[in-house]
Amino acid sequence: MMDSLKLELNRARIQQTILAKVSSHPSARSGDIQTISQLITKSVAEGLEIERVGVWLFNDSKNELVNVDTYIRSAGIHSSGAILKENEFREEFHYLVNEKFVDANDPYTDPRTKGFIDSYLIPNGITAMLDGVIRMGEELIGTLCFEHVNKKHMWLEDEIIFCSQLGDQISLTISNQRKNKINDELIARENELKELNESLERLVEERTKKLKLANDELEMTITSLKKAQNQLVLSEKLASLGQLVAGIAHEINNPIAAIQSSTENLKEFLFESELSIFQKELKELLPDLTLQKRFLELIQILRTRIEIISGRDRMNRRKRLEVWLQTNGIPDTFAYHLIDAGFDLDVLESFRDLLCGERLERILTLLVEEITVYQSLHIMLLAVERASKMTFALKNFARFEISKNPIQVNLKENIETVLTLYQNQFKKNVKLVKEFGDVPFIEGYPEELLHLWTNLIYNALQAMSFQGKLIIQMKLEGDTVFVSVEDSGPGIPLEIQNRIFEPFFTTKPLGEGSGLGLDISRKIVERHLGSIQFVSKPGKTIFTIGLPVRITN
Repeated sequence: MMDSLKLELNRARIQQTILAKVSSHPSARSGDIQTISQLITKSVAEGLEIERVGVWLFNDSKNELVNVDTYIRSAGIHSSGAILKENEFREEFHYLVNEKFVDANDPYTDPRTKGFIDSYLIPNGITAMLDGVIRMGEELIGTLCFEHVNKKHMWLEDEIIFCSQLGDQISLTISNQRKNKINDELIARENELKELNESLERLVEERTKKLKLANDELEMTITSLKKAQNQLVLSEKLASLGQLVAGIAHEINNPIAAIQSSTENLKEFLFESELSIFQKELKELLPDLTLQKRFLELIQILRTRIEIISGRDRMNRRKRLEVWLQTNGIPDTFAYHLIDAGFDLDVLESFRDLLCGERLERILTLLVEEITVYQSLHIMLLAVERASKMTFALKNFARFEISKNPIQVNLKENIETVLTLYQNQFKKNVKLVKEFGDVPFIEGYPEELLHLWTNLIYNALQAMSFQGKLIIQMKLEGDTVFVSVEDSGPGIPLEIQNRIFEPFFTTKPLGEGSGLGLDISRKIVERHLGSIQFVSKPGKTIFTIGLPVRITN
């Protein structure tokens, strides 16, 4: 018993040493897959006394496995270049695609590896094979192979986990390789763009000199006529462009409104109405009002716990849930549905009074179905909101004016309208502080001011990752009303502070920001003859808007 424990501890120490060496190796960060593969295969083979260790990667079409490196321990040599094709090993490829690992203690009888007998197992003398499938998210990358030769071996759980961990390191290296390639291409494109800009600047400079010489020779009347003509053409183009964009935005808004209305109706029909399918099923399943209340409490908790987990955390959560399900007489395959719905063992134990009895499986099924539909509706509403904001921004960017003449605007009500739209965010982890002094109505364009506060407030919420403190102040100084929006986020980096008002400049991830919000905000302030300023440091960013009470004579 002690010898077995010593072997296990020694194996764990070796595994951790190899993982530390691999994860800290420069080739993992640089994306050098050949070097990291050779490091893994040799370290594992010599450290754990495995005769053959190989890294195999799928080609782009996922129909071939190409050997990146195999280390043969007894010979002390590396080899590479071998290819396994799907059309020759179709059934074996099927297992690699659909399973997380293949632990073949006897690969000659195991249905997952028997196709390799004549072409691979016998020629290499392989007697035990462990294939850890390498994935990057949902993408299938390849496999890491541990192969014993001429001796029997039963693969242990810690060996399977260790193989999976090394597979994650290979996946990370490939991810870094792709990122580095993209960065190199971006740098090359930036250099090309820089050269083109320099060339264009020279060309513009030369053309400008020629035009200046030509213009100096023209008579004053001809010069004035040309300027008037150019201005007229430009105005006509801008007017046509504005009408076109406004028309497109209007046409897009119609289906957006229909989708939003239908989604809200569907949400009410499914969950909120007394006659909804969900309410009927709930009352039929749980006639007791106390249990209904507990069910709805659990629903609210799960709605806040919808998240994507992967890797080892998902495996650990699945194992705990499977034990719980088996204990309660429910198939353990149900664990995947529970994980996607936000369940973990703590939630199940907290609602033990609800999650018990012969109706347990029906209760869990109804919970999973409700959360799945709720998540889909939530995604639809989020997409509608993003599309609506983009069409509004596009319309304002191309054709800025909405109203012809300013009207009297109640700034408090104007801002409160926006806060109402985001009240759901404040109920969670955002502390909202409003310090509104007595201020008069101002002359302005209410629709544009709504868009101004929407940009500033939503930017503040995003900067804080929707948790922190948001302070909105309003006060009158002389003939100007000052409104400030302060957040407790990480602040705006000093190196980009002079660019945040540039059109299309954004620090948000792809798909989350257009780079037009602050540019449009600045234009709205300028149209009101006001000012916009900001100060920022870690933990505090304040945007201050100054709006005159009157903008007309």
